[in-house]
Amino acid sequence: MTWLAPLGLLIVWQWSLWRQQKPEVQFSDWLRADPYICGLVIAQGLIISIPLGIWLIMCVFIFSMLISLMISEQQRTEWGQRKTTRAVALFLLISIHVMSGFLPVSEPNSDEIWGAPVIENPENNQFWPASQQEIWLLPDGTIIIETHMQTPGIINPWFSTTALNEYSQASDAKEIRFEEAASLMDDWVGPNSFTLSPIHEGVVHDYDGQKLLYTHDDVMLDLLGSHPSGEMITVWKPTWGGEMHLLSVIKVGPDPFVGNPGAQKYVVDWLSNE
Repeated sequence: MTWLAPLGLLIVWQWSLWRQQKPEVQFSDWLRADPYICGLVIAQGLIISIPLGIWLIMCVFIFSMLISLMISEQQRTEWGQRKTTRAVALFLLISIHVMSGFLPVSEPNSDEIWGAPVIENPENNQFWPASQQEIWLLPDGTIIIETHMQTPGIINPWFSTTALNEYSQASDAKEIRFEEAASLMDDWVGPNSFTLSPIHEGVVHDYDGQKLLYTHDDVMLDLLGSHPSGEMITVWKPTWGGEMHLLSVIKVGPDPFVGNPGAQKYVVDWLSNE
């Protein structure tokens, strides 16, 4: 229950300020006296129902601050008096949620489907957000990667897939996470020659009743010139509580997923074991 830690920290910090400054009033009245602090406490308490979690809360907090500063002289005066307390409150919440990205995640459990993985927890796994990864090499050369990843600050799965996909696209996290898996391909040259080129950045597909987002990339290897050596489909399955489960399938050759859209047959087996 990672959402309880930042909520508890915020309340304890406010309680200590109340004891120092206004112990003669009710603690609830102390909280209500600052609508921004009170709003953060309520939002954190309800974060499990808020899409995008702390990141949406932060955006709303900043947006409401800017609007209030523009339209109200009283609010400008009040912000001048309380800006430090409000900034510290927001910083405490964000920092605890960011730190939660280092917490361990659940382990992939698809051994019953594809047998023992050939690689467990590759060395190039990033520390933040934390993840667990297992990789299988099937007899036909298909490479399967199952990844469980933290979604720091996000407890509710609504829109978490889009947010994490955007982060992955904007950074080099995707290439880093799948580098060791791609090294199992026959024409692998080295990490400096490996890139992923998006075919599309997200399509929702129906996997036997579960509608999940999948992304589709060309696996580009530089062998006397960069060329597509295969394709990778990654299916994103958000969960309640702050984890994202992913299944990536790499197949070599031109158009390897023709007749198997969204890597359907692999994903359905995986989902049945989740």
